[in-house]
Amino acid sequence: MRKILYIILTATALLSVAACSEDTLEAYDTSTSALNIARGTVFGSAADYPESYSFNAYFLGGKVTDYTLQIPVRLQGVIDYDRDRHFGVMISEAESEGITDGSPVVSFDSKQVFRSGMYQDTLRATIHVDKMDSETTYKMRLKLIPGDDFTVGVPEYQYVDVQFTKNLTIAPAFWENNSKLSKITYSARKCAVFLEISGITDPEWVDDGSSVILDYWISLCKQWFEQHEEYDSNGNRIYFE
Repeated sequence: MRKILYIILTATALLSVAACSEDTLEAYDTSTSALNIARGTVFGSAADYPESYSFNAYFLGGKVTDYTLQIPVRLQGVIDYDRDRHFGVMISEAESEGITDGSPVVSFDSKQVFRSGMYQDTLRATIHVDKMDSETTYKMRLKLIPGDDFTVGVPEYQYVDVQFTKNLTIAPAFWENNSKLSKITYSARKCAVFLEISGITDPEWVDDGSSVILDYWISLCKQWFEQHEEYDSNGNRIYFE
């Protein structure tokens, strides 16, 4: 069976024969295999390995009903080239808010695959945007569960926190950053339709000067509300103006 030792990048000394300084490569104990959720710059760039995950569902681009988080999981120990291995995942309810095991807002396989020949694979969890309400700020802690294939790794990398919401009560920065939008009376519903039509994913988006595209999006939003009768909480018809 062809196997090789994987070298893990660590922030602190991890059971090595000699103490090492921060951000060094260390050979880990090869008698066991463990997994760590790869988060933080010790694993690479902050863009690839964020410490935690946070998003507003309205900024996923267009009309998204399901959004799958892909969280990197790093091997600690020995690469197995001959067989897939498996790792367990659960929601830690004590550190979560608005989310419990079995919640319709999130789904994932409690037993996930770590593929053969890999030193890093992916934990996948799907957020069902259409099941979210527009008031709750959801907080979810996903934890690795040791099993037959993997023991417990570094304690601080056995979990990851995810915070998400679907709320536009407060106007995003881009609404105020663009003169043509800022002249339109803000409402969460107007903003939601605008985001669906424009596909904008950056809350800080600023018109780069090509006002033609912004004018086009605004015209489509006006048409949408003219063709769809919607009313605010006071019973007033909503128009994009």
